[in-house]
Order: sequence, then C-alpha cells, then structure tokens
Amino acid sequence: MNNRNITIITIVIIAVAAIGVYGYNTYSTSSESGTIVIYAADSLGSQLNATAKEFKNQHPNVNVEIHYSGSQAAIRQITDLNKSADIMASADYGLIDQRLIPNYTSWNVKYARNNLVIAYTNKSKNSSQINGTNWYQIFNQSDVKFGFSDPNSDPAGYRAVMMIKLADSYYNNSDIFNSLVAANSAITSKANGTGYAINAPSNLNPGSHIMIRDDAAQLMPSLESGALDYAIVYKNIAEQQKGSGVEYIELPGSLSLNDTQYESDYKKISLVEYSDSNDANKTKVIKLSPIVYGITVLNNAPQKQLATEFVQLLLSPTGTQIIQNSFQEPISPAIATNDSTNIPQALQQYITGGE
Repeated sequence: MNNRNITIITIVIIAVAAIGVYGYNTYSTSSESGTIVIYAADSLGSQLNATAKEFKNQHPNVNVEIHYSGSQAAIRQITDLNKSADIMASADYGLIDQRLIPNYTSWNVKYARNNLVIAYTNKSKNSSQINGTNWYQIFNQSDVKFGFSDPNSDPAGYRAVMMIKLADSYYNNSDIFNSLVAANSAITSKANGTGYAINAPSNLNPGSHIMIRDDAAQLMPSLESGALDYAIVYKNIAEQQKGSGVEYIELPGSLSLNDTQYESDYKKISLVEYSDSNDANKTKVIKLSPIVYGITVLNNAPQKQLATEFVQLLLSPTGTQIIQNSFQEPISPAIATNDSTNIPQALQQYITGGE
C-alpha cells in the first residue's frame, strides 16, 4: 500500500471517529429531558434567566422553572412547605449554611457579589441634592418617602435596616436609625453588649414615611411612578431599571456592604426576624455580612444531574460573563463554604476549597 492510500485511510478513520464523538455528544445532550426547578432570590432574575436561556440552547429538551422571591421565603418553600426543588440560590449565602445544611444539602458555594445603593428618579423630592454624605438627612425630611423590602422575607430588607443602624456609627450620629426606622415602623433596636440587635416583628406597621414590600424589586414600580422617592436596593436592580429613568447613588465605605474588610463591624449588628413570634422555628437571628450570593443543588433534587450541569454552566466562563452582564460581580473561582469534598466532581474545577 503506497503512502497516498495510507494517508487517505488515516483521514477517513479520523473523520469517522470525529463523527462518532460528535454524534455521541449530540445524542447525550438532545436525549436529556426533564424540568429543573429552582428557588431563587429576586435579585438573581436577570442572571438566572439568561443562564436558563443558554442552558436551553445546549439542552433543548430540558425546561428550567424558576420561582423568585425573597431568599428567606424561597428557603421556607423547601424547609416548611416541602416543595420539590433541584437548586436553591440565595442572596445571602449564609442562609444556605444555616437553614439547608445538612438536612437539605451538603454543600454551598459563594459565587457572586452585590452592593446596596439608593435608587431614585427625577421625580424624587430633592434628588438634585442627595449624595453619599447627606442621604439620611434627605430621608428625614417630612415630605420624603423612602422604602426597603421586608426584613422578615428578603435579605435586601434586613441588610437595608441593618445598614441604617450601621450608619449611626459611620456618621457618628446616634439618632439616624431611631429617626428613620424606629420612629416610622415597629422595627426597633437595642444594645446587646457586643453591638446592636434589631427586632423585626411580624407586623412591621410602616407609617406614611416608609414603604415596605416583600422584595426589593417590588419597590421599583412605585419609585418610577413617583409614589416613592427613594429605595434602598441592590445595585444590579437599579442598573437594570436605568432605561426607565432610575438613577442611584453609591453608599460610602462600609455602608455599601460589599467589602469583606468591614466584616468585624458588620458582625456587631444582628436582626431578629419575627421577633414577636412564639414559634422557635420561625424566629431567626441574622448577623450583618457582606452581600455574597450562594448556590447549591439539593440532596433530594429530582433532576440532580441536570441541576449540577446548570450550576456548572453558571460557574463556567460563560456563566461568569452572564453574571457581569447582569451588573453583579462574579466570584471566580467560586468559594466553598464548608467541606468541598461534598461538591460534585463536575464542579470542582470552578471552586476553591472550604473555609
């Protein structure tokens, strides 16, 4: 057999092998079917919707069903109402550690960051004057209405309330929390020896000066209509509404809650959810922490393999670009919050070891 024939045969063999590999991958992808069920924080809407669209392109026979709410409310769907789910994505990674490990999942990874801002529009009273130094003074004006989400159901809400308490020390003004929050709602604060504990009862009883909604995203229509002057929300939510006339100011230093160097200050402030409840399973204590998102696949996930592939996409370079496009900061590689040996092998390349 001459060299020319050998070359032709070799090319044919390589081509057939390549077709075989391609056919296997196409078959294995297209043959996958089912529905992935995700419970997630509202502030992850843009990020997870875009990831689900890309996942659908790669897995045409797989549906992704995402239920958005405040992170606490989402977790209660799993723990209290026994809803079947594959993935939980929380705006506070600590909630997964505290409420889902070890009974509902065995691992958790920190994979994205965000920060608090004050959103407003040109309809907002005194919006031409507000800045990172005087915002609490603007909020305190009698004709101004500001808002945040429910601290009993949404991390953005308890972070907003605790940020206002943190502002007392940041601006060396002990009256900020009392004049803005305690005077206008049933939410109170008291010293506890190491710092301050904020109590959020079941009935928050907001006065006319404050608007409280179940989650931060629900504040935006009122802000855009002019019914609300200012909203304390995540930066990505404000960014996504810029086309509707929403602007925002950045909070200074530790108040933006996106920098781990201030963790020692954050830990001095805690919040008791449902502080008036007699149900020990309902009352929870949360310490203030940087705004870091966590995600996990649940132990009893009906579509565990597909769910793992979804998280793999989210942590991959394609996913981190989606996170950036959603105005959030990816943590790459992601960081395991506990024993990283529990994390599926397919995800290990995108994750560093546990703390």
